Amino acid sequence: MHISLAQARRWLCVALACGAALGAHAAAPATAPAAAPLLASAPERALSQYRVEGWQVEQGLPQNAVSALVHASDGSVWVGTLAGLARFDGQRFTTFDTSDSADIASQPVVALMQDAQRNLWIGHNKGAALYRDGKFRQMFSAGTLGDQRVWSFAQAPDGAIWAATSSGLVRWQNGAARYFRQADGLPTDRLRALAFDRDGVLWIASSGGGLIAYSGGRFRSYTPDNGFPHLQVRAVLADPAGGVWAATAGGGLARVQGERIKVYTTADGLPTDQLTALVRDAGGALWIGTWGSGLVRMVGERFSAIASSGGLAGDHVWSLLADREGSIWVGTWVSGLARLRSRPFAVLGVPEGLSHDNVRSVLPGRHGVTWVATAGGGLNRIDADGIQVLGKQAGLPSEEISSLLEERDGTLWIGTYTGGVARLRQGKVSVFDTAQGLPSSDVRVLYQDRQGVLWAGTQSGLARLAGNGFEAVRAPGAPSGGISAILQDRAGTLWFGTTGDGLVRYRGGAFQTLTAADGLLSNWIMALYEDAAGSLWIGSNGDGLNRMRGDRLASIRPADGLWDGTCLSILEDRDGYLWLTANRGFYRVARRELDAFAEGKLARVRSDGFGPADVMRSTTFAGGLQPTSALDGAGNLLLPSARGVVTVDPRQLPDSARPPAVELQRVSVNGASQALAPALWLPPGPLTLSIHYHAHSLVHAERVRFRYRMEGLVGDWIDVGPSRAVTFPALGHGQYRFRVAASIDGQRWSEAGAGLLLTVPPYFYQTRWFAALLGLGTLGLFYGLYRLRVRQLRRREAEMKRVVAEKTEALKLANEHLSRLSFADALTGLANRRRFDAALHDEWQRAARSGAPLALVMCDIDYFKDYNDTLGHQEGDRCLAAVAGVFQQHVRRGGDLAARYGGEEFVFLCANTGLEGALAIAEELRAACAALAIPHPASAVAPVITLSLGVAVCQPLQGEPVGQLVQQADAALYCAKRAGRNRVCGPAGAPAPQLSEA
Repeated sequence: MHISLAQARRWLCVALACGAALGAHAAAPATAPAAAPLLASAPERALSQYRVEGWQVEQGLPQNAVSALVHASDGSVWVGTLAGLARFDGQRFTTFDTSDSADIASQPVVALMQDAQRNLWIGHNKGAALYRDGKFRQMFSAGTLGDQRVWSFAQAPDGAIWAATSSGLVRWQNGAARYFRQADGLPTDRLRALAFDRDGVLWIASSGGGLIAYSGGRFRSYTPDNGFPHLQVRAVLADPAGGVWAATAGGGLARVQGERIKVYTTADGLPTDQLTALVRDAGGALWIGTWGSGLVRMVGERFSAIASSGGLAGDHVWSLLADREGSIWVGTWVSGLARLRSRPFAVLGVPEGLSHDNVRSVLPGRHGVTWVATAGGGLNRIDADGIQVLGKQAGLPSEEISSLLEERDGTLWIGTYTGGVARLRQGKVSVFDTAQGLPSSDVRVLYQDRQGVLWAGTQSGLARLAGNGFEAVRAPGAPSGGISAILQDRAGTLWFGTTGDGLVRYRGGAFQTLTAADGLLSNWIMALYEDAAGSLWIGSNGDGLNRMRGDRLASIRPADGLWDGTCLSILEDRDGYLWLTANRGFYRVARRELDAFAEGKLARVRSDGFGPADVMRSTTFAGGLQPTSALDGAGNLLLPSARGVVTVDPRQLPDSARPPAVELQRVSVNGASQALAPALWLPPGPLTLSIHYHAHSLVHAERVRFRYRMEGLVGDWIDVGPSRAVTFPALGHGQYRFRVAASIDGQRWSEAGAGLLLTVPPYFYQTRWFAALLGLGTLGLFYGLYRLRVRQLRRREAEMKRVVAEKTEALKLANEHLSRLSFADALTGLANRRRFDAALHDEWQRAARSGAPLALVMCDIDYFKDYNDTLGHQEGDRCLAAVAGVFQQHVRRGGDLAARYGGEEFVFLCANTGLEGALAIAEELRAACAALAIPHPASAVAPVITLSLGVAVCQPLQGEPVGQLVQQADAALYCAKRAGRNRVCGPAGAPAPQLSEA
């Protein structure tokens, strides 16, 4: 099999910025010419390098016919469908079928535009509507007769809004609409799209009237009579260089500049002349929607296409959007919404012409050749002429290739999983298997030391080339199992990594084995690397990285900052970073930090990981053989994965951890929405406040986490993870400031401006002036009584002194007695069981008198005995104190009490609180405890300390036993435990709502 140079260039177009050009291997001799680029250079990235994602009705779309798209200033994508409008924040769709203006939002929406004032214009079957500040309102109809559908909007430089409708052209400004129809000079009233060019000319796409230009109060038509290709025009797009592009339904693509019209059809590379939509991305590429042939990209004069066969949701494209994050959104006719987003790392796989996606080894060789070994597709030879595939037809014993080695004379050795070793010399293939001395046909490592000895590591031990065959190495101490890595250090010592038997050293003709007992993190060695300082780096299969300097072994684990504990391959770039591949991506860490940590000068290393969120085709990389990854002559990394070779330019990495902008979205008070403003004045009295917010990130929406601070209520930041709403169940009178921040990595945060100022005024009897008047009145009353009784008091002065002395002594004794009863828990600082019992009794009596509800939350730390048994009672005490801190932080009112009930059990007493509020408090306690991220290695629920909570609420009555509330809370707690722990259960096992649903 051979792919020509023209074919390779067509398939292997990858952006140079992503490190597509691959040169000579770093270990190749200086005299060897650089290897040819593994991926052909091109100014644009191949469409196969994009990730395609899709959403349909099952994921929240109102309907699968997506007719309009716009990226709003709040970071969300608004989606118009034939069943209504939706807003997408990257994770979920919000629809408006239950809003006050559902008759507008649920109409078939075929046009969307956000104007300069951040108003959202909506074109539907009954005209045009506007959305702002959470409200919809109808603006104008397309006409009183015929079809009133609005197909497109455009905003003029003077701020006027123009609309293309099925009944003519509409200009709307200052609350007034002006209509243009055929009587005003239009060739047809059936209009489809609008665009203003850089000169202020309005271009109009029509159905049956061709392309129309409006300027100076006059209409001009472009039709087949004057060189325009077709009368049916579906889309029009202004060109920054002047003029416009027009997509026609049957005549291809046209570019109009002044009097010049240039037409592109299938003869120029378009897959069809039936075009539907146009959009330009930030790089200047033109994206073209087609009817039946998917999506087309035009760069310069070159066209490339992607259809359903390449992963697109559907081939009938209705709408397009290029967002500010570089993604292309595709609205299809009946197949939902799709997004193409550029992968930050180029990949060479089957779509680019490789014979198989499962790549096991990459070897940039001599004379401009790069070799790529696959497990199932044979060996790929890549040079300036394209890709040539060598398999069994070329004499190889197997197409399951595992390892590669090129000798100094150009001889290529090829290790296989099932057929031993093949030698390719001057076009002739020789095969070496167990009959020629190999211990096994499964060869994982080929290595040539500086003395010229060729070593073969197999799954059944070690062999070296001797004469016309191999001889198994059976010396005492030699590895007899699987071999995964071989390295000769600068001192001449040979090192052999094994799959379960540790690290074997061969020096002075003798073998010696190092294992975990000697300080290795694992006996399963995956990779070896020696740096310029002579340190040997040893990668393990899941436990981390060892550094050996001299005879001293140091260990670096994930707990020390490594992004992953698996080290399938180790490379060092030109800036001193070690790059390691794993089974969930790859990562880098500065070697200077690793050295500092190994020498005790640094408490923790920092590593940058690139995994599923970085949009690679696969996050599983090759390992357990050699060579795996490689460096090219330009310093790029070549990383073999299960879905092709990933190319990484260490100097151009995506900043995927930059925090996104965060914005407040809406506020509700006692379930009713409030108009959002920088400062809100809320009604008096205790109220339930819910605040919703979101981040301006569509690409990394699933990784965004949030934290908030309510100044005036809680002083510290509270991490709520991915939850996009927070609820305060009983906010009392006072002034507060709500602040929210968003992050991708939990280290860098962005905050939503100055936050939201909230004022809850008091009732008149809660004000200071009322208290002052009440105090003055009381003083006056007491003064009058004093004046009336002063003579009696004087006569009884002696007696009063005696009474006061007795009362003072009694009060002192009572205070001492209360002090003994009000002991705090010595470990946690919370109230103890005795204090809780007294408070429960008092609140029960108070609630029985007032008729208010009384709530109790009972909590148990999940698997706390296992935690104590695993980490010891000292860590258990620290854990109890930390959980108690969470409870203490949530004591927000005078009627609230947090107490240690006994052992690992805590209770939270909430006066004047109903079931909904109590469930919300319990869920906050559970989430806040989980956010502490206290590691729990023995938990069967989660890797961190979690809580199970039971909630009980009742309306106390005089004479009823107090203990029934405790019994109900305890029953709910055991219901939470039986349901799997790490949850909240209310009466009869009812689960609490998650904060994100609040």
